[in-house]
Amino acid sequence: MDGGNSKENALLEAISAARQGQLNTQGIATLAKEMAASGQTLTHIGKTADVASTGGPSSLSTLLCPLFLRLAGFAVPKLGVPGRPAGGIDVLSRIPNYRIRLSTEGVSAILERCGYAHFVAGEMIAPLDAELFALRQRVGAQAVPSLVVASLLSKKIAVGVRRAGLDVRVAPHGNFGSNFETARKNARLYCRVALALEIEARCILTDATRPYQPYIGRGESLLALSRLFAGRAEPWLQRHADACTWMADVTIGADPDPKPTRSLYATFADNVEAQGGSLDGFESTANDIAEGHKITLCAPRSGFPCVDLNRLRHLITARQSQRGEDGDYPDPAGVILLMESDRLVAKGDPIMTVRASSTAREFSEEAGKCINMLETPPTTVGEPILG
Repeated sequence: MDGGNSKENALLEAISAARQGQLNTQGIATLAKEMAASGQTLTHIGKTADVASTGGPSSLSTLLCPLFLRLAGFAVPKLGVPGRPAGGIDVLSRIPNYRIRLSTEGVSAILERCGYAHFVAGEMIAPLDAELFALRQRVGAQAVPSLVVASLLSKKIAVGVRRAGLDVRVAPHGNFGSNFETARKNARLYCRVALALEIEARCILTDATRPYQPYIGRGESLLALSRLFAGRAEPWLQRHADACTWMADVTIGADPDPKPTRSLYATFADNVEAQGGSLDGFESTANDIAEGHKITLCAPRSGFPCVDLNRLRHLITARQSQRGEDGDYPDPAGVILLMESDRLVAKGDPIMTVRASSTAREFSEEAGKCINMLETPPTTVGEPILG
């Protein structure tokens, strides 16, 4: 795939073929290898693992699972793309001086130092995957399963990951299907293609129709990590962290064994410092986010608060798209949920706090519309399950 227009035309042909179901297991594997080979590649002697996701707001799995994997003795070369509204790489980029664009030499040096590197696909590593991802966004092909599988696995090939867990977030806005039946079918496709590429894969299906935890936004994700590391996590956040522990254990085939939060912080600190950031910068950013939550929204009537995550995601990403002088991954807004959807709240009870850098009142009014008060608690799948 050489040259400007010819390359884009070839990518558009691949998208068209995928949409029409013309890519079989071997075709998807071939596309993944081609994208991996489009830039520098990394080989690592030893045990490597990672947990990726199919996208969807409120989960911290791509931030927490690498820490658990590292604690288990695995090297974690994590190559990612920006999320909507808060993926692992764009969240970490909010830490001052944290470097996310790395060469293979830079990745190797960080892995040698701390065993975990988190970096973005681009010009040097898997550039064709980054181009295809941007084109999929442009033409509305983000949720084409065969392209999702090829993209996810191309990144694993490029950096030498041998055990590849996948958090399959199941919801109408998910990339692997709107229901568990479809998502399980696509999870099996992922595992078949991984097998063809000699990668050991595991898929975990999680219910993405309800928030996994209460902190939603790039800065809010950092605040969630700060509170988790400090032992100040709400039960909701702690349950999500425990689920991420289980995902990591499933990925490497270990028996579930809780890891101490204190060790998580040390592991996180090693990575932040190795990639140019500092714990002071991390904590300062988290504190700024907490102080930015100046507006509290209350329940307009009694009931069970049900969050429309897709609408909330669009609301936050619309703000993020209004790029100013805030870098590649701006962070103008976020929310913290105060009540889970299975909790009955009375009229006037606080249900959400809001942060917005401008027109905060307008944003808070729209955020309030993302919560519906139900007479009965919404039905959810509950605990993560193996696909």
